[in-house]
Amino acid sequence: MALDQAYFDAIHIDVVKKKYYNANKVNAVFEDIRQQAEALMAENEAMRRQLNALDDRKFAIGDAVLSAQAIYREVVAKANQRAGEILADAERRREEIVAESMAQQEYAVQRVEACYTRMKQQHLNCIEAINAEWQDFLCGLLPEDEQENTPADMREKIGAIASELFSIGQEEEEEEPAPV
Repeated sequence: MALDQAYFDAIHIDVVKKKYYNANKVNAVFEDIRQQAEALMAENEAMRRQLNALDDRKFAIGDAVLSAQAIYREVVAKANQRAGEILADAERRREEIVAESMAQQEYAVQRVEACYTRMKQQHLNCIEAINAEWQDFLCGLLPEDEQENTPADMREKIGAIASELFSIGQEEEEEEPAPV
């Protein structure tokens, strides 16, 4: 039975001779009250110990949460720092690769241009040789006594024809796309 208002209202002690209470009944009620009070005190003490234990656990959990948050912030900071280092290294490597690629491209362009220049010079030499042979051929068509006295006019005309053929070749080259 709990010590509440109903309990105390239910206590009824008979008065003996209208002056005295029955001592046995009073002692029994007091003993019951004492036992219930002891039980309540024991329960109160047990609850106090549980509350203290929960408080200790609450502080331990709070400390663990704070520690976890600090570790989290540290891990995130280190991860961000490492990511920055990786990105910086990747950017540096990209720049190196681009520079190396540009250097290789520039070298290739120089080599192609040098080859093109040599080929062009060889073609010009071939054209001059063909021009000379052509003039010799055309002059060879003349009788032998006139070959030495070939008019300069004729040689100029033959040279003009050769130049015209050369310029036609140049125009065709300009129409072709330039090598990259």
